[in-house]
Amino acid sequence: MLTPSTLTGIASNLRKLAEVVEGTAIDSHHDACIPFSEIREDYPAQTLESLTSWSNTDARYIYQFSVESNVYEELHGAFKEAKLSRKNDRAYCRLNPASALLYVGSSCDLGARIKQHLGFGNKGTYAMQLRYWLPEREGVLHIQAWRFSNEIDGAVVQAIEDGLWASNKPMFGRQGAR
Repeated sequence: MLTPSTLTGIASNLRKLAEVVEGTAIDSHHDACIPFSEIREDYPAQTLESLTSWSNTDARYIYQFSVESNVYEELHGAFKEAKLSRKNDRAYCRLNPASALLYVGSSCDLGARIKQHLGFGNKGTYAMQLRYWLPEREGVLHIQAWRFSNEIDGAVVQAIEDGLWASNKPMFGRQGAR
């Protein structure tokens, strides 16, 4: 039952979560850039080698994809068309208003999640599926990733991801846990 006392308890828990978020340490940060042409050709393993070797399975990650401001409107239109037509029968993530920040997410397996977003994963996994709709134009996909200790509670990582999502409003995906 929802009562004023319940609301007080919820607010207290949120304040405690906020304190933990504020004190959370970022273990490391890594950036990678992939030319659009490499994504259209094949999985860019060599370009992502430093990111792959930096990540490991004993950590939690928050990541974001972005592009230069001169290309995102075209990407928005291309994605919208691919999603509406269910191009290549892929599971496309949610489309939001156009933005140079494409996606914000978190994962314990960063390499696998990046593969999915680039379009090299299972077709039924909700992701950007970039290689299936990326327009024939020059551009660069920027990936930023932050590594956190595996000891950090999943609710804390989710709160950080949600805060990043809310403050930046990415073009794809949704806020909140799946």
